[in-house]
Amino acid sequence: MKIFNASFPVKRTQSEQCDNKWITAGIRTSCNNKRKLYLLYKENNNTKLKNHYKEYCKLLTKFIILAKKSYYITKLTNSANKTKTTWNIIKTLTNNQRELNNMLMMEIEGKLTTHHQKLAENFNTYYISAVDNIISKKQVNDTIKDPDIEDPLSYLYSAFQQPFTDIKLKNATTGEIGKL
Repeated sequence: MKIFNASFPVKRTQSEQCDNKWITAGIRTSCNNKRKLYLLYKENNNTKLKNHYKEYCKLLTKFIILAKKSYYITKLTNSANKTKTTWNIIKTLTNNQRELNNMLMMEIEGKLTTHHQKLAENFNTYYISAVDNIISKKQVNDTIKDPDIEDPLSYLYSAFQQPFTDIKLKNATTGEIGKL
């Protein structure tokens, strides 16, 4: 491992700073110490180091939770509009940021439009005509039905002009269907 580390030294690069304002300098140094403890534990494979590392992780986790709580509590106490601040905190914690640029566009008569009144009228005419189409199709299907036919096979023969293979229907219990 030492030869590997000597051959391939770790290069530090500056990455984007995260937006977590609750991270203090003490938490950053503790995270760095935790990383050093982990590497030391992996290098030596010592049980005392392993236990010390685990305890350090638990303690650091508790400090991080306390830092988050105190940050959000001070943010709430200093705000004028508590409900808005609460919902903003919830949104940031759940990564539920809403895009404000959700504009509805539709092509009407070959032109793209975003006018709300035209869009609403287009939706209304579409759905009204859809109901009329469903009613007219139902009337066509009603002409095929014959109220005197109660046998399903006879109904299929009357509805479709193509020949079918012989189908024999048998009664089945729910237990038999459950076994399938």
